[in-house]
Amino acid sequence: MPSQHAHKSHGFRPDPEDFAAAEASLKQRGRTVGAYLKACLKWCAEDPDAAIAAVDSRWPAIKPPGWPHVASPAPAVAGNNPGNGESA
Repeated sequence: MPSQHAHKSHGFRPDPEDFAAAEASLKQRGRTVGAYLKACLKWCAEDPDAAIAAVDSRWPAIKPPGWPHVASPAPAVAGNNPGNGESA
């Protein structure tokens, strides 16, 4: 069954400790994580330079260290690559 929501879902996987700490801080202030994130996105849409500057020191790496959690493929050995048209 398709989603009943009008907007496409967008997700990410935050660090559990960061999420819990932020959630607790926001709850103490009568706020929610979802509403906070929506406000941040709205701010970024309206004033991206100010929004980015405010969080720049906490900006995450594009990919966390060790991502993806699989070993890299072994490097090809010269003359032994069946896809390059050469024979060994």
